[in-house]
Amino acid sequence: MNMVAFGKKVVKFRIPILIISILLLIPAGLGYVNTRVNYDVLTYLPEDIETMQGQDILVDEFGTGAYSMFICEGMENKDVAKLKEQIEDVEHVSKVVWYDSFADISIPIDVYEVFNSDTGTMMAIFFDEGTSSDGTMEAIGEIRKLAGKQCFLSGMSAIVTDTKNLAEKETPLYVLTAVVLA
Repeated sequence: MNMVAFGKKVVKFRIPILIISILLLIPAGLGYVNTRVNYDVLTYLPEDIETMQGQDILVDEFGTGAYSMFICEGMENKDVAKLKEQIEDVEHVSKVVWYDSFADISIPIDVYEVFNSDTGTMMAIFFDEGTSSDGTMEAIGEIRKLAGKQCFLSGMSAIVTDTKNLAEKETPLYVLTAVVLA
């Protein structure tokens, strides 16, 4: 069949083709909404490499699969201590280490300088699941809700969470652009 004949058939059956196309968008949309993207890159690595073995040892023997550094700027020590307690209650957070983990916040000692600067203080937050697991990413989101604008979370888990959130936010725009251009 040549292109002219094909074009005539398309024009002749344009309404059924349009209806079928719209009906096919329904399962495509359901598939898009129900497809989970796995952001845990470690799951794609072979089980026998050192990275995977180390991750398994951390989770199985120490209950710690990931960690993040948490910086608070311009907060009083008593407020940081309260925030630390709230973070400890977040699901999938196994431990939070800060100055008050070693001494009372009213006692100035050398350990204080390890966790504090002139403008802020730092905590180490340990999670009970892997770096990119769903539980760790949910905990990162919950910690950010608790923290406010003067606190910052860093580490691989925070980067993976930011990447996931950015991709999920921009995907509809990319799909819309592709549809318009098509």
